[in-house]
Amino acid sequence: MKTKYIFSHVLTGTLLCFFVHCERFVEVDYPTNQISQFTVFKDRATALSALADVYANLRSNSLLAGDISGVPFLTGCYTDELQTNNTQQNGMKAFYDLTLQSTTPAVDDIWISSYRNIYAVNNIIEGAARSGDYLDESTRNMLTGESLAIRALLHLYLTGLYGEVPYVETTEYKVNQTISKNTLPQIYSKLQNDLLHAENLLSDSYATPERTRINRTAARLLLARVFIYHQDWEKARRYANLVTADPIYSLETSLANVFLKGAKSTVWQFAPVEAGANTLEGQTYIIRDTPPPYAFLSTGLLSSFETGDLRLGEWTKAIVAGTDTYFYPYKYKQYAKTPASLEYSVMLRIEEAYLIAAEAENRMGNTTAALQNLSKIRERAGLTIPSSSTAQEIQDLIIQEKRHEFFTEGGHRFLDLKRWDLLTTTMQSVKPQWQTFMKNWPLPQRELLVNSNLKPQNDGY
Repeated sequence: MKTKYIFSHVLTGTLLCFFVHCERFVEVDYPTNQISQFTVFKDRATALSALADVYANLRSNSLLAGDISGVPFLTGCYTDELQTNNTQQNGMKAFYDLTLQSTTPAVDDIWISSYRNIYAVNNIIEGAARSGDYLDESTRNMLTGESLAIRALLHLYLTGLYGEVPYVETTEYKVNQTISKNTLPQIYSKLQNDLLHAENLLSDSYATPERTRINRTAARLLLARVFIYHQDWEKARRYANLVTADPIYSLETSLANVFLKGAKSTVWQFAPVEAGANTLEGQTYIIRDTPPPYAFLSTGLLSSFETGDLRLGEWTKAIVAGTDTYFYPYKYKQYAKTPASLEYSVMLRIEEAYLIAAEAENRMGNTTAALQNLSKIRERAGLTIPSSSTAQEIQDLIIQEKRHEFFTEGGHRFLDLKRWDLLTTTMQSVKPQWQTFMKNWPLPQRELLVNSNLKPQNDGY
């Protein structure tokens, strides 16, 4: 049986099927592991399976992936976190050398995989809305709430990377194939609406053990991030405080425990693909042989740690080859399988909420409250805080804490420097070839050729 129902144009002339490889629209039968939206959402088990497929794709085939195709690694190369000696002209090298083009494969892959996953959650949102006769209200709320939060998260990253992008809220391919970019204020409004709706629909508890699905606290932490990105200080503080006040979560007293699968600070994490497996991040960043196959920590990052910062010793490690020493991220310590999985890929943790609260308080002139939040992170790292500081001194501390707490995580360094308007001054001191237009990546040329409504191309490309 052929169908148009579960396919979307996803912004290009290439029509993408639900979770699987791209095929010609008129030639595709139902994939063997997919059935129509109508049938999926008549049954709770198949509806939940559709959502589980979304999480599986986010873990392995999205901008959130922990391998060299993901935003954490690529932005680490793009900015000042990672260095490479690799001379091959591959995707990683283009990011490190700042030679991105609209035809760079990784630029296209991130765009396509993101909108494929957005299509998938839009399919769930639409299916849940039509399933009132088959699914109970709590199940529909859970499906919709988690999907809205994922849709917002992916769009938040897309606009952070590319600037103005389309905010896609439907599976209707006739709409999507000619869709235009939204302005940044429009995107902000849609992000806020999706996450506030998700907050109202989701529960404080997790749908599955081990915090591998998005709950209300995860939606609130994403709201705090959205508000701090857009300088809505009061709301950023409010939502960050809701996260840190939740008794389910607490800071791990030992840095060694932060990235274990049972960490109390974790708000949301990805389980490995199979029992006994660990993280893509461990396989990506841990260097077992020299020369390093991918990348290693930059000397600039390593030298920026304060004397006595425990994170330098606990979260980095070195490998020596003759006269060369390479330091690499050692947040995740498992490279291979273990009898039982020890580490999951952490996507959200409450340390971010403390730093958001600190920044928001400081921006509003509450320096004492800012230092109190900042002290939670610094004291665990073995560092003290000043008894009093100016607002600028506190902001400088926040910038450094964000750098040292979240290096090679989530693309935070690139996104933070960009929103603080520090990207160009920081990068020109590291990579003299940096130019201001590089704050946005090029829109994929293939997309522009198919949909002229996405034009103009970003400046400089």
